[in-house]
Amino acid sequence: PALPLVFKGRGELVEQGVDILSQQTPKFLAILGAGGMGKTSLALHIINSSLLKDKFARRCYFIPCELFEDAEALVLGLIHVMELNMQKNQSKQKVLFDHLQTAHGDLLILFDNFETPWNHSGSRIGVKNLLEKIAQHNRVSLVVTMRGSGGPSDIPWEKLGSKSGIPTLLPDAAKEAFKAFAGDILQNTEKYESDIDSLMNQLEYVPLAIRLSAQHVKRVSMKVLMRMWNTHKTSMLNEDGRELDRLTSVSFSIDLSIKLFRITGNTLRLLSAIAFLPDGI
Repeated sequence: PALPLVFKGRGELVEQGVDILSQQTPKFLAILGAGGMGKTSLALHIINSSLLKDKFARRCYFIPCELFEDAEALVLGLIHVMELNMQKNQSKQKVLFDHLQTAHGDLLILFDNFETPWNHSGSRIGVKNLLEKIAQHNRVSLVVTMRGSGGPSDIPWEKLGSKSGIPTLLPDAAKEAFKAFAGDILQNTEKYESDIDSLMNQLEYVPLAIRLSAQHVKRVSMKVLMRMWNTHKTSMLNEDGRELDRLTSVSFSIDLSIKLFRITGNTLRLLSAIAFLPDGI
């Protein structure tokens, strides 16, 4: 996937991720957190660093896990992105693991939105076994992006951010991102500063909410946008003309997080997923 054009306030996390994955031994990096935090954008900037491009060359593979619900589908996805040839009646897993075993250089696999197969009904054991088997190969490093605060399986993940995952943006970075998403309209206009500060605070500096709110500034003034927010809250944070999904609707992203964290004992994770609601729960 292409790198996001607007990417603010994550430089330190990018450096940490690159430092981890650039080490000589295989590493397992988990980018965790609530929905809308920009986990995928962060992962893409990490794996596209010049240092990691030099290390992994063309052996860096991106797997969009929302397309793959179980272990068999993940294996097919890996075979496809690695452009492996299969003979008739040949085991798919054998093709994959033979390739990993005989790799002539270090490989990096990024499993994006890994919560999809991990939480899919009846698929966890198979997905867990597949992930652990991949991790046993001594030339393979792994990155997962995933909602939640704990990495999948018993693999010794190194996590970015805090125990609950990557944080929201700092206020200055949030404002920079909002202005960048809004375009030239706000770049040099000081009179909007207090309104932007207020809106960023109410959005709790969540990247997805910032991007979706900024699109409205291309059509209405900041004053009108603030009135819209005070009236409609998260229901206004949708991307026009697009089917609602985790990347185009804050409400959709919240609902998805709630469904994923409905298991007893995950209360704190649920709270972190919806913490940016202005009135709480």
